[in-house]
Amino acid sequence: MDLDILKKKYFFMPDATRGAVRYLTTKQLEETGTEAIVTNTLHLLIHPGPDVIQQLGGIKKMMGWNGIVFTDSGGFQLFSLLHSKKWKGKVHDNGATFRSPKEGNTYELTPESSIDIQIKIGSDVLVTLDDCRDTNLSRKEAEQSVERTLKWAYRCKNHFDKEHGGTSKTGKLLTCVVQGANYSDLRAYCAKELVKIGFDGYNFGGYVVDSDGELVVEEMSAMIENIPKDTIKYAMGVGKPEDILKAAEIGFNLFDTVLVTRNARHGTLYTSEGVLRIKNSDMGLDKRPVDINCNCECCKNYSRAYLHHMLKNEEATALTLLTIHNLTFYQNLIAKLNGDI
Repeated sequence: MDLDILKKKYFFMPDATRGAVRYLTTKQLEETGTEAIVTNTLHLLIHPGPDVIQQLGGIKKMMGWNGIVFTDSGGFQLFSLLHSKKWKGKVHDNGATFRSPKEGNTYELTPESSIDIQIKIGSDVLVTLDDCRDTNLSRKEAEQSVERTLKWAYRCKNHFDKEHGGTSKTGKLLTCVVQGANYSDLRAYCAKELVKIGFDGYNFGGYVVDSDGELVVEEMSAMIENIPKDTIKYAMGVGKPEDILKAAEIGFNLFDTVLVTRNARHGTLYTSEGVLRIKNSDMGLDKRPVDINCNCECCKNYSRAYLHHMLKNEEATALTLLTIHNLTFYQNLIAKLNGDI
C-alpha cells in the first residue's frame, strides 16, 4: 500500500476506537466509501491488549479490513479521562500513569511504550504521544505543554528509528501533534520545532473549536504556515461538514470526528438539504428517503417514517442504517473535495 497517498488526497477517517465502528460490519464500513480509519492506543492497550492483537495478526486481520489504519497515541484521551476524574492517574514528565476503572489494572504510557504499542497493533500511521491540555490555559501552562510535547515527540521519533528501524524497515509513517492551546505564536513555534525533528505528518492537537463552537482558524493557520506542504496535514476532531470544508481551505487534508456516528445513533442526519432529525414527530408519516440525492443502503430502501419508527422503538437496525447514511454523506463530501464526483 502506497501511504504517500495520505499526503496528496483528502480523507475522512471514522473513529474505530477499539477496532470497530459501532453497529457496522467491516463490509458495511467499506461500502460507505471509507478508505481509512483511526483507532486508539489507550483503549486498545486496555483491551484486548497489544500482545493479543499482535498474536492475532494485527488490527487489520482482526477486523478483516484492507484499508488504512491510524492509531491515535492516546494523549487526548488521557487528558479528557484523567482531568474529568473518570480515571485515576496523573501525567508526568515521563508520560502518564493511570488505572482503568473497569478492571482496576494500572498502566503506564510513555513516548517509547506508545510507539511499541502502535507497532504491535499493526497500524499504518503512528502518532507521537503529546501533552494535551485544555484550550483556555495560561501562557505558562501552554508553554509547558508545548515543551513536553516536543520532548516526547523527539523520544518517539528516536525510539521509532532506533528500535524499530523507522519507515524504511516497518513501512509505517510517523506523525506528530502540534500543541499550543489558543496561542497562535506557540502553535507556530511548536510546528517549527517539530519540523526540525522531521515527521511524515503534522496533526493539529487539542481542541479545534472555541467556546462558541467555531473553528480556531488563526491557530490552525499558524500550524499550516509552518510545516512542509508535502506532508500529512491532519485536523484532529474536525468535524461538521462546513468545518471540514473550511479546514480544507486552510490547508488540511485529513479529518476525523465522533460526531458522524454518534449523531447517527441519536437520529441527527446530514443531508444535501441540511441537518435532518429523524426523531421529530413530523417524520412519522414521511415516505421520502433520508436524502433523495444519496445512494446508500439506507436511502435506497427505507423511508424516514420507517427509520423514525425503528429508532423510537430502539431497534438496533436503525442505528446501523443511520450510521451507514451519515458516513456515506461524509465520504461523498470528501470525494467531491478530491474531484472524484
